[in-house]
Amino acid sequence: MLVRLFIAAALIAATVAIQAIFMSAGLSIFRRMEARHPDYLRRNATLVTVVWIIYLLVPVMLDVILWALFFTIFGVLPSFEDAAYFSTVTFTTVGYGDIVLGKEWRQVAVFEAVNGWIIFGWATALMMAVIQRLYFRSGDGDR
Repeated sequence: MLVRLFIAAALIAATVAIQAIFMSAGLSIFRRMEARHPDYLRRNATLVTVVWIIYLLVPVMLDVILWALFFTIFGVLPSFEDAAYFSTVTFTTVGYGDIVLGKEWRQVAVFEAVNGWIIFGWATALMMAVIQRLYFRSGDGDR
């Protein structure tokens, strides 16, 4: 049990690192664009918002794949396809229940759900940070 919880903690740490790397890179690019091309951002706020949201979904997909690889490599689920589906449903906390883990792995699935909850909250905060900069800059007023 303790080994499985340690593995879950390591997977959470890896997904947090993935999210942090993407956040750092994305915000760095956004800040450069904001400094060099503020008019472009202002004129294309909707496009920038769409690109930013899609960009933030990339690390979420990588996180799901990481969990799915874990479930496949450790033989928890019979195929990568099943593992990817299970991880998507668990990470997003949808939890259909049509694929379930054996009793010894159930707690790990709970940690994946908590991990997804944290990552989606983080991604939502990042989405809102950029949206606020695009649409509600100080001095620009509401658009």
